[in-house]
Amino acid sequence: MDDLQRELVLRPALTKGLAVLSAAAIATAGIVTAILAGDAPPVLALIVGIPFAALIPLALAALLRTRITLTPDELIERGPFSKKRRPRSQIAEVVQATIIVPERAHGENLFVLDPHRNPLFRISTAPYTHEDLGRLIRALDVPHAHLKTPIRAKDFTADYPNLITKTEKHPYRLAFAVIAVACVVAIGLALTLR
Repeated sequence: MDDLQRELVLRPALTKGLAVLSAAAIATAGIVTAILAGDAPPVLALIVGIPFAALIPLALAALLRTRITLTPDELIERGPFSKKRRPRSQIAEVVQATIIVPERAHGENLFVLDPHRNPLFRISTAPYTHEDLGRLIRALDVPHAHLKTPIRAKDFTADYPNLITKTEKHPYRLAFAVIAVACVVAIGLALTLR
């Protein structure tokens, strides 16, 4: 049967998902153990341990619920708490690239574009195997550009405007804005507490 007539479902690779779950469990246990072994009050173990422990069900939800489904009529991206769908007829191009953003982990993304090069989807490739992504790209049957080397956000924007966020284009502006707001709040508090 032709790829255009079949449903294709991509799920996160089980080994990658189990690695994330294990890392979350080990981090939680390690932090709580370190707090309890030190001089800190035991209540601190709860205060710090609970947010870390919350990562475990989130990672499990991501592993169990995340998927990409390509049907003859549409492309559907389902996350742990969201679902996005677009008609397959709108898909005109796929771009695969690793965007370098300073001070942030960068990973490869798959940009699914409409005929005007506007983004329909931005899919992180991290949870999926290369084989599954290859099957998806072949099944989409549209032009595909794969940038083999990582590229800076600024350079990527020159060829593909509107695909990345303003924060990625100008990563330091957000940091400076947060610092400026924190300083204004701190000065305001200091002046009112005098």
